[in-house]
Amino acid sequence: MRVPYLIISALFLTVYNSLAQDTANIPNPVLPGVADAGVLHYNGEYYIGGVSTKGSFYVSPDLVNWEGPYHVFSMDNDWTEGPSADDSQIHASDIHYLNGVFHHYWSVNYWGKDHHVVHIGHAVSPDVLGPYKEPVKETWLANRIDPHLFRDKDGKLYLYMVKFTDGNTIWARPMKDPASFSGAPRYLFASLPGTWETRDNRVAEGPWVVRYRGQYYLMYNANHTSPDWGNYTLGVAQADGPMEFNHGSKYPHPVVQSNQEDLEDIYPDLLRSDPETEGSSQGPTRVSVGLFLYTADAPGENWNQLSFDDSAWLKGMPGLGSAPVKNSTTRQVRTAWKTEKLWLRKTFSVEKEKTGNLSLRIHHDGATRVFLNGTLIYSDEGRQYRHWNFDREATALLKDGKNLLAIESSAGHRSGFLDVSLFDMKDRRADDILFSPGQPNILRGPNGFEWWLIYMANKNAERRGQYINRVHFFDKKLVVDGITAGGTPGYHAVPAAPTFGDLFNGAGKAVKEKWKILSGSWKQENKELVLLSADPATALPLSQPSTHYLFEAGVKIIADHGRAGIYAWRKDEDNWMKILLDRKARKWALELRKAGETQTASYPLPDNFNYEAYHKLTVFKNAGEFRVLIDGLPAPGQYLFNPSGQPGTEFPGKGLFEKGLPGLYAEAAAAFDGILYTIGWDEFDTQITGWKTASGTIAEADSWHLSEEGIGPARKEGRHSVFKGDPVNLYEFSLQVTFAGGKEGLDAHAEAAENPAQNPNAGANPDAGAAGKAGIYAVYVDDANYIKALFDAKARQLLISGRKNGKPLKTHRLSLETSRPLYADMKYSDFIEKHFTFDSPAWINALRFSKTPHGQPDTLIEDIHRKMDIFFRQGGRWYPLDGYREIPSTHPGFEEIGFEPVRATALKLVNKQAGDHHFYTYKLWTRELFRESSHVRVVKLSDSLIFLVNGEEIFRMSHDFPASRVGLTAVNALARFNGITFFRLKSR
Repeated sequence: MRVPYLIISALFLTVYNSLAQDTANIPNPVLPGVADAGVLHYNGEYYIGGVSTKGSFYVSPDLVNWEGPYHVFSMDNDWTEGPSADDSQIHASDIHYLNGVFHHYWSVNYWGKDHHVVHIGHAVSPDVLGPYKEPVKETWLANRIDPHLFRDKDGKLYLYMVKFTDGNTIWARPMKDPASFSGAPRYLFASLPGTWETRDNRVAEGPWVVRYRGQYYLMYNANHTSPDWGNYTLGVAQADGPMEFNHGSKYPHPVVQSNQEDLEDIYPDLLRSDPETEGSSQGPTRVSVGLFLYTADAPGENWNQLSFDDSAWLKGMPGLGSAPVKNSTTRQVRTAWKTEKLWLRKTFSVEKEKTGNLSLRIHHDGATRVFLNGTLIYSDEGRQYRHWNFDREATALLKDGKNLLAIESSAGHRSGFLDVSLFDMKDRRADDILFSPGQPNILRGPNGFEWWLIYMANKNAERRGQYINRVHFFDKKLVVDGITAGGTPGYHAVPAAPTFGDLFNGAGKAVKEKWKILSGSWKQENKELVLLSADPATALPLSQPSTHYLFEAGVKIIADHGRAGIYAWRKDEDNWMKILLDRKARKWALELRKAGETQTASYPLPDNFNYEAYHKLTVFKNAGEFRVLIDGLPAPGQYLFNPSGQPGTEFPGKGLFEKGLPGLYAEAAAAFDGILYTIGWDEFDTQITGWKTASGTIAEADSWHLSEEGIGPARKEGRHSVFKGDPVNLYEFSLQVTFAGGKEGLDAHAEAAENPAQNPNAGANPDAGAAGKAGIYAVYVDDANYIKALFDAKARQLLISGRKNGKPLKTHRLSLETSRPLYADMKYSDFIEKHFTFDSPAWINALRFSKTPHGQPDTLIEDIHRKMDIFFRQGGRWYPLDGYREIPSTHPGFEEIGFEPVRATALKLVNKQAGDHHFYTYKLWTRELFRESSHVRVVKLSDSLIFLVNGEEIFRMSHDFPASRVGLTAVNALARFNGITFFRLKSR
């Protein structure tokens, strides 16, 4: 989970050398007013439709700028009528293109007084913008809601859906074709009671599945969708197959949630810092919220002054409202409000020298005014839910010691509600309130390398809209950089553009402006590039040749016979590789010409392959290795080609490591669209290739070793470095760096818990774990000009150093200390003991416990950690966490304990009392000093380098380095590098 670098005490300090905000942050919401929606990426453009689009689609080339709506579909069947057949009932769309046909799945979610229509429908069209028609009008495709079609690498189809069997539950069913099933539905999972998934209702819905790096990921929603609850949250399950998702494959933690969740854990609410004391059968407790004074009778003059006599006013907990919403976090009604108007007073104390930026979080239904020590600081005439950051004038009104916040609020049109909090944000300023993320879509971004999440969410009191956030894979773990908006601090850039792209949408643009025409007569018309002649024709993009790249093109053969396709690589007339669709032979062909000699191979395509429709041809060139995809799937028969002569590949011979350009080729009338060319590579496990030493030789097996865990030096001793890529000016480079043993024990967690004696060690080893230094060359021009970032396992730091014209640059030693939340891992937990697993072994030296027991929001328990025995796991064995000390906490709702650093792969909390089944701690905060497997990402912009570790911006520096390459390096460390992605950025 992404945790903001927020600070609650010096003991949980995360140091960042730069908090600068990038000026190109995502302007979420990118499409206001659109809710449950599905997204299709076709011929380089994105199409979205769903709730509030009323059967229409919006279109975007870049996921940020949307045009429309364009009406594409109205229901016309025998199973909807009247209000249920209205366009407004076209919900939760899912859109796919398969072999020339566009498939639109949607759900009708109509709960009427006369009849209920809650079913999944299916419509088709030969055109992406419709009109879509239902091939079967007599009945629906499946019952209930939220359809999602997934096509696996073998071409098999699966439909995921939500049924109302145990609350809202997720099911999957194999399909014979896009309109019919081939097997029984399989129950996957529901929401688990007692977890983040059931903060209000039992809901698991909105499934979306992707396959990447050999793994399958299912993202889903949990809790009630309405913002009146505010608990809608996204989770992920990860499995080895498309039907293998279950409770045990879920991540323990939410992946995208309200940005208020961690904020409340880190920053104390000054208005709730003096709770009332009460008693309980469980021992001393305190009501967790400070009481407010309120009245429904118009007060006298000076009611907003500290000196006013409010002894006759009523006492109540914050969250005053007329319409309770059970288990809501956005509209928690704790005190009844049934009048037209209300006056509220609350005192709080501050020390001005120790107080930072204050933010008033306020939620009200009607006209509201807020006074600080008698002076008006906030006024709004309607409904609002937002953070209001104190300006200079409001901050000047604060007094050392006691202060008064006084509020006058009116009920809204339908209800009355008022809730306020006051957070001391220290040196930060509060962001907008971003919450209720749901209905996910995960697709490749415009440059073909990035992954993006397109989803609905809420911002403040605005209507729900569509948001986008970057999806990362830390090796093989899915992580989302979100939820963010334009003002969120840190680096959250908009989707990257390709090195070269052409949608052929520009009116009257000459082809020669973007293409080098080597032969043939090409014409741009009807938003596509057309070759009308039957003579062989070649067109190359006017772009930079490269050794590593992704190229993609939509190809449609117009002629009755003939061949058309792409150049996978072209150096000159005597050196090239073509990928062609052959309509007459009903095959696809690969032709390789090297030094004037041509070799060919062809492979059958499915019998129903529609040559008259667009098909997407994709090639990944990674050094001398080529991977070929047709319509996003591995090309039938053979998809991996390595002309360097590795066993098991076609065309042995001299390698194709030279730079080249991809392009378009046709021998018959054909059309092309959605052209994408991005310099870069994306590799993992044994697919990693092309890394060279500084002298330019291929890394040999005796110095660097390749395995299922990635690439790394074959021996620990010494300095080892390899480099890759053609020099480019702007780029992003990311990968996972794992020290030896950095992934130990996670798969054996359950077994170790049952068999602790397997490890003969008598005690935990304080010297266990990683050693040496390992990291990246973020910039490499030559040995006299570079910037590198090394994880130092002994110092537990990130070292950023380099040389400029042979002279050493200043070394920056950055602390990796951070405060990180862990959620109980329900694979190993129950009501007696709770297990918390780390993604990799980590060094920790403190824990933070919420005094509020899980599921009891209005209760505080002092010394809550003493109700549990605490253990940590190392080397497959559990050890008691002895010798800890209590640390004063600046957050009244939390307590902290500190201890000498320990290396742990998991924590375990066990209730001390045999009959004590209370779930005291579900979310635990750790102070992490160093983790032995970390994700590092560097972004090289024109004048700055941005370093991110495990998703957080940790350092930003200016630079004037020219075009450069990147590298991997290890010093006296047995480290592995995996999940490596690099792509060129295009100048804005």
